[in-house]
Amino acid sequence: MANEFKATVLIVDDEESYRSMISAVLNDAGYETMTADSGKAAIEIVNRRKADLAILDLMMPGMDGRELMSRLKTRQPELPIVFLTAHGSIPSAVEAIKQGAADYLTKPLPHVDDLVITIERLLELKRLKQQNQLHQAAKKVKNPFPCASPTMKKILEMAAKVAATDVTVLITGESGTGKERMAQFIHLNSNRSQNEMVAVNCAAIVETLLESELFGHEKGAFTGADRSKTGRFEEADNSTLFLDEIGEMSISLQPKLLRVLQEKEFRRVGGNQLIRTNTRLIAATNRNLKQQATEGLFREDLFYRISVFTLQIPPLRERPEDIIFLAESFIEEAAGKFSKPAPELGEDFRRALLKYEWPGNVRELANVIEASVLLCDSDKLQLQHLHGINTVSEAGEKDEPLMLAEKKALIEALQKFDGNREQTADFLGMSKRNLIYKLKKHDLIRKK
Repeated sequence: MANEFKATVLIVDDEESYRSMISAVLNDAGYETMTADSGKAAIEIVNRRKADLAILDLMMPGMDGRELMSRLKTRQPELPIVFLTAHGSIPSAVEAIKQGAADYLTKPLPHVDDLVITIERLLELKRLKQQNQLHQAAKKVKNPFPCASPTMKKILEMAAKVAATDVTVLITGESGTGKERMAQFIHLNSNRSQNEMVAVNCAAIVETLLESELFGHEKGAFTGADRSKTGRFEEADNSTLFLDEIGEMSISLQPKLLRVLQEKEFRRVGGNQLIRTNTRLIAATNRNLKQQATEGLFREDLFYRISVFTLQIPPLRERPEDIIFLAESFIEEAAGKFSKPAPELGEDFRRALLKYEWPGNVRELANVIEASVLLCDSDKLQLQHLHGINTVSEAGEKDEPLMLAEKKALIEALQKFDGNREQTADFLGMSKRNLIYKLKKHDLIRKK
């Protein structure tokens, strides 16, 4: 099969001989199968695991095939369903197709190959439909991670290479640098891109509810759990799960995350049934997890498990090429939002953007540009339109003593370590890239 992942087919038939025969044929064809002898048993199965396609006997005691289809479609609207029917009930099968079934085959099956061909055709149609939906969504985002700086382009090259694997990725960087956009870039360049990426912000969910959010829960698992709930690991089956701000996860929940990453299975809160998952994890943090692990605030084994491949996104102040590149992109977006012509970037406005250090990074830049475009009443963004940050003229005189003190500290640290930049950066508590940025700012880079 073209798909690298084994598609899972649910087989529901009250006749054991048919269930066994169909299961054996599909297993030989490379599919995974789940079998049930009734509609009730089938519902219990799909509450634990998602199917890619279902084969249902049309006439079953209790819950018949059409009722079961209605229940399955409520849970998975895009689930292709094939009915098995006797010759005498073909009109009922045709009616079922009008209600949403994908196809039907008659019992007894004249050729088992017909079943395999039908399933392959329906799964390919499903894949093409999902691919088209993602293609249409991608048109709205011209570039998942726009950049101009050589540093960021090199990082994107590494991201594209790791995207083709199933390796767990840890994305680090200050708040606002675009860690979720980077995760989306990796996902869209992976072989899981036919399914949507599932994102969870660990810092935005209270500790007591995060476990249920990730793994789901059974009815009655805790006060207020009046129904079973699917977790994000189930939703991200055969896709990517992005855990933002993973450093905020409680130490008590971390072993459960480690287990699902190692064993590829988990239990819902309050449940006993093991649920298998084929989920690729991408995590992000603005914290130093290695240091937290040393201090006992983050499990060391989990840190090494999620940081198999690490991408560090530098802050915006260390990649000035991206400041203007992104600003021009944000001007176009803001102009479209406010239904007005996009103004040009004035020279004084440009200098102010480059002078500012952007503690809020790309997110702050986007907000500043949007507000400035809203205030702009001409065809060019001038300094008087700049909103949300101090201009150079307002801040220069006030910041001069601080600038001199910073330059003096840099000179003394460089002298202390005989010009060794790595040791100087460690001593000053900053990255080497940030040190080089500040050396350039204070004109302390020797001209060759």
